[in-house]
Amino acid sequence: MRILPAYDRFFLGFYALLFPLAGGLVYAMSGRWEVLPIVSLSLALYLALALRKPMRRLRAARAGFSPEWRDFLLAHSTYFRALDDGARSRFERDVNLFLAETRVAGIGGAAVSWQTRLWVAAGAAVMLQGRPEWEPPLADGVTVYPGYAFDRNYQAGRGNIAGQAPPRGPLLVAEKSLLEGFARERDGTNVLIHELAHFFDLEARKGGLSFGSDRRKALSWTEIVDAEFQRHDFARSILPAYAAQNQAEFFAVASEMFFENPGPLRAAHPGLFAILRDFYAQDPSVIIKERTFPST
Repeated sequence: MRILPAYDRFFLGFYALLFPLAGGLVYAMSGRWEVLPIVSLSLALYLALALRKPMRRLRAARAGFSPEWRDFLLAHSTYFRALDDGARSRFERDVNLFLAETRVAGIGGAAVSWQTRLWVAAGAAVMLQGRPEWEPPLADGVTVYPGYAFDRNYQAGRGNIAGQAPPRGPLLVAEKSLLEGFARERDGTNVLIHELAHFFDLEARKGGLSFGSDRRKALSWTEIVDAEFQRHDFARSILPAYAAQNQAEFFAVASEMFFENPGPLRAAHPGLFAILRDFYAQDPSVIIKERTFPST
């Protein structure tokens, strides 16, 4: 994540130039000096509003990372422990920026524990480690449900839905399933990564993400995933059966294993692994060192 994302940078510069240019043009045509203070005031007001987000991010980045959070991640996250100093610093900054921008709360805005908020932010930081230019597509934040699941009517403690990524609205995740996903790092399942993958997949299909390698630049993201889904042999796949539901679930399930247990995925499905490596611009099997994720 960037303090000032590229698209924000563009519009900030564009409008910062547009105000004085337009004001200068009006003054040249009318000769009325009153135009100049109005333009100056309008520009100052625009900048005050436009800079709120980057200033909030700058404060979050400069705040430093909580030692308690760092100790927690060092104790509980193999991925975080494996990062070198530079990558770990970016990870910590992404956590701070994510939490400064993204609402993470329980049902009805209820507070959740700092550990839960930290895991949500850390999950996003893992997936963004190779893509600092990306933004987590979570304008509506994350709603955390108590227990392991909720049902289709969004009743906590019922049904079997551990997470959901609706096209509009917040990402939904059941708290105990979230925590269990990070506690069991080697099982290839993580509900937060799964649901975040849906959001990234949707953004890529809409053309909202820039990515890709030379060998795939002629294909759209939809074509890449659809082709891999069609050629995948699910009868022999190491992915859970749920991956066969459709292309979106295929990508989300594969993303879980890519970050949780990359070695077996790379060995069994090298083509799929390469697609995920290109998409996320990182190789967790190298970051984490293969010895920490033995094949089973």
